[in-house]
Amino acid sequence: MLFQRSQLMEGMTVRSSDGEKLGRVFAMGDDAFHIEKGLFFPKDYLVRYADISDIRDGEIILMHGRDSLRSFSSEDKYGTSAGLGTSTAATDLRASADTTGAWGNARRTEETTIPLHKEELDVTKREVQTGEVRVHKDVVEEVKTVSVPVRRERVRVERRDVNPDRPAMNASFQDETVVVPVRAEEVDVSKRAVVDEEVVIRKDSFEEERRVAESLRHEEVEIRNSDDADDKRTLNLGPDDPTLRRR
Repeated sequence: MLFQRSQLMEGMTVRSSDGEKLGRVFAMGDDAFHIEKGLFFPKDYLVRYADISDIRDGEIILMHGRDSLRSFSSEDKYGTSAGLGTSTAATDLRASADTTGAWGNARRTEETTIPLHKEELDVTKREVQTGEVRVHKDVVEEVKTVSVPVRRERVRVERRDVNPDRPAMNASFQDETVVVPVRAEEVDVSKRAVVDEEVVIRKDSFEEERRVAESLRHEEVEIRNSDDADDKRTLNLGPDDPTLRRR
């Protein structure tokens, strides 16, 4: 499988086929990419995309083993068969140099852009339950006394004199019982439910300021010339790289 430039990113870790960490990608061209200088390589090296065996978990795996790459480094032999080459002032993607030759005195300038990243806060809000209010209703019984006026009938019997000459009409001279009903009012009690009062629960929302603090990281670049004693660079290096130097 032939990998393309679009599948690589600056800062990706490069390893040999046997797992040796070689460095990180610091620049990319159309046909090859540069591995930064580290303890394994005394110089920056150019690797062709065709020499990539696989890309796993964001890391680039080359087709060459650790021993073969170390022998190349010690002998300074990097040809087309290994797919590696030294990064001189004329081929280094980051360098600007004066060159002379058949073209006469001419100044050639090449440049590349190295992105520096930083973290920013992304604040979002979400609703959570911070408490609750419970309203409980209890049933209470009480005795209520009400006075209700009622009517009832009572019987009074009296005798009175009449005119003796008054004729008796329909006199049957038989035993007879006259029934006079006596009535009274009774009280019947029933109950019905009515609304006595209401309890209203209201929730009001209000805003308050809350301060949040979080540690943010950003990248800094330190460039040292080859004239320096240790010739260390910190371009897009990870925290586990032995050549890392931070300010």
